Order: sequence, then structure tokens, then C-alpha cells
Amino acid sequence: MFRYNAKFGDHDVLAGLNIANTHETGGLHRNDGGQRNGLRTIVDNRSDSVEVFLVDRWKIAPAWTLVYGAQGVITGRDVRNTDVASGVLRNPKADYAAFNPRIGVIRALTPASEAFASVSRLHEAPTTFELQDDVRGGDATLDAMHGSAAEIGVRGNTIGPTDAIRWQWDASLYYARIHDEILSIDNIAAPGTSLSTNVDRTVHAGIEALLGASIPLGGGHRIEPLVSATYNAFSFDDDAAYANNRLPAAPRHAIRGEVMYRNDKGFFAGPTFDVVGARYADFSNTYRVGSYQLLGLRVGFERERWEVFGEVRNLLDEEYVGVFSVLDRASAGSAILQAGEPRSVYAGLRWRW
Repeated sequence: MFRYNAKFGDHDVLAGLNIANTHETGGLHRNDGGQRNGLRTIVDNRSDSVEVFLVDRWKIAPAWTLVYGAQGVITGRDVRNTDVASGVLRNPKADYAAFNPRIGVIRALTPASEAFASVSRLHEAPTTFELQDDVRGGDATLDAMHGSAAEIGVRGNTIGPTDAIRWQWDASLYYARIHDEILSIDNIAAPGTSLSTNVDRTVHAGIEALLGASIPLGGGHRIEPLVSATYNAFSFDDDAAYANNRLPAAPRHAIRGEVMYRNDKGFFAGPTFDVVGARYADFSNTYRVGSYQLLGLRVGFERERWEVFGEVRNLLDEEYVGVFSVLDRASAGSAILQAGEPRSVYAGLRWRW
């Protein structure tokens, strides 16, 4: 990585260069009860990318900043999978290039808060894993995902004396139209193996919000509630097979929060909670996985450079679905669900330098 930052009058310019090269070798084996049972495929995959970007934060007025720039990226993928039994080589290979501009504006509302809006172009090349698992097989290659996104929001915090309540917030509304999104579907013939395909058009929209506070109780004690929430509206866009169905696996809403007691000596303790909405487990939207709510507890001691902590997750030992594979059409009898984490206890140490 290379970064260069310079200020010229009202301009704050950041330029960068990212170079990456990855080489993956190994093999795929037949599975016999969790044990290797003979080499099936020899894997020799390579990927590389060069990314150049330039962004300028231009203070066009006392309370206004224009943010604009662009990214140029060139990416290569070379998948070489050789079948051991037949010696046949699969070699999906492609180069991807894109120019991705963006423009936005920031309006200062107070010394510690601002409103913002932006529009940008999206681009993401397929990974070697996705090319390797292309549903079409052979040497076919997936297209890169691309589209455009718009976002608007506010963020900031309050400034005041230490004995007053302090607030922090961050909320944004976003909308993205994506072409050729790469989605994975479980291979019915080999459960646990995903197959990748491009989808013509999808929409990713939603709201992301965070609200926190620090409430003084006197004598160096305070209560600090914090909650983050997302509302997701992910769907197909007039798809030939799935019309405007919701995209599976993503819940309509997800909320995570905590209410921590803290004191000036560094001690903290309090409950945590998670609320996750129902999710579809198939592209056809015929099978829904239920919502769940979890309660936890965190406690610890924090100093300037280190922290010790303990945490109990899923305190009430609720049974819930953590993750699942996605099918074209699923039912209650489909073997795709994995249980979420039971009541679990963690302890740790963090050190900063």
C-alpha cells in the first residue's frame, strides 16, 4: 500500500495505490466421515489487483465540504483445477477493469455534528472461490458486480461539561442498484458446497443507525447505553425467475445493544442484547427461519493501555438458528440449518501500544 496526503489551501487531497498478488495451491479431497479419502482435484489459483485512487476534500464554504474523487482498478483471476482421475483441466480465467467515480457533500451543523450525502459507483470482481464454484462449470467466468449507490445521513455528538449527559449518534439511509450480483446457492447434489451465479439486477437499501449516551451519576460513576440498528430491504429487481423476492439470509432488521455501568477507576459491567428478525432460507421465499433474541453480560477492567474482560453470551441458553445454507426452494425438512451458539463464557486481555 502507498498513501500520499497533502493540503493545498482549501483542498485536502489523498492519493493511494494498492497492489495485491495471491497464489493458492492445494487440493480437494473426497470426504469419508470427516477424514480425507483420496485427492480429487489439484488446485492452483492466482489472483492479482492494482488499485489507484484520488480523493479531494474541498472546503467550498465555511460550513460546506465537497468530497469527490475516483478509483481505477484492474483485477486478474486465473483458476486452474485439475481432475486427478481424468487429468482434465478447468481454467476459468479473466481480467476485470473499472473506473469508479464518487461525489459527496458534508454540511457542518455544529462544531461536533454534520450531515452528509454521496453518490458513488460500485464494482467488485469475483473471487477465485466463486469462479471455481461457477454453476455452469467448465471454463465459464462470472461477470464483475457493478452498480451505483446513494447515501444520506447525519452523525455527531454533544459537547458539554463532564457532569452533563453526552450523546452520540450516526444514522444513514442508503440505496444501491447492483447489476450482475454474485449469489451462492447450495448444491443439492453435494450439500455444503455452494455454487455461484450472476443475477441480472438486485436492490440493496436500508437504514443504519447508532445512538449512545453517557449519563453521569456523580462520584465518578456513569451509565452508558449504546444501541445500533439496521433495517434491510434487499431484493431481486424484476428477475425472470424470482421477480421482486427478498434476498435470503439477510434479516429485515437487526438490533444490538448494551447498557454499561462504568466508573473512573476503569471498572465496567452490564447486559448486552441482540434482536434479529426472521430471514428467508431460499430464493423462492417459501421457507422462513424465525427471529431470535439473545441476552448477554460483559464485565471488565480497563486502563489506558490494557483491558481484561469476561463475557457470557446467550445467557438464557436460547435455541436459535445461527447460520444456514441457501437453496433455490427450501422447506422445513431441508438439511440446511446450523444451531446458534449456546450459553458460552469468554475471558480475555487486550493490550494497546
